[in-house]
Amino acid sequence: MDILRKSIEILTLLAVQVLVLNHIHLGLYALPLLTPLIVVWTSYDISPVKLTVTAFLVGLIQDMFAGTPGISASALTFAAFMQRPLLRLLMGKNLTDNLEPSPDSMGALKFVFYAVMIFALHHAVFFFLEDFRMIDVWGTFLSALSSLLFSCGLALLVDYVRRKKL
Repeated sequence: MDILRKSIEILTLLAVQVLVLNHIHLGLYALPLLTPLIVVWTSYDISPVKLTVTAFLVGLIQDMFAGTPGISASALTFAAFMQRPLLRLLMGKNLTDNLEPSPDSMGALKFVFYAVMIFALHHAVFFFLEDFRMIDVWGTFLSALSSLLFSCGLALLVDYVRRKKL
């Protein structure tokens, strides 16, 4: 049942990203990206290979619909690769193999920091790969930062709703 629930979450996030959020641009800079929530919500006991491959495939599907060849796949794969070291760093001795990252299991402050860091890593890779030529570094930084702020706010709202419904 857990696999079914996770699959539905992934497909829902992917559909919302592709069908709705990819078409929203706030000003010239902010693009909301919610797919890093897949990495944020993944339990520590999932094998790193499964998480990385899943993140890559989700990113690849997102790239196909957004016309960003390999950018989302690279950014999500990097975020997935960094999930376990970040959880080990934050949780220290309190890390258990069956940790499901949430405010309840980690504490609200640690969870928010963890989610923001996953999103920040994802957004940094995404926006700097998108502007690979580095012509407008300041503009790229503003895009990444404004998108990060908007995405994190939206992600925390989605996480709150998810926890209240489940």
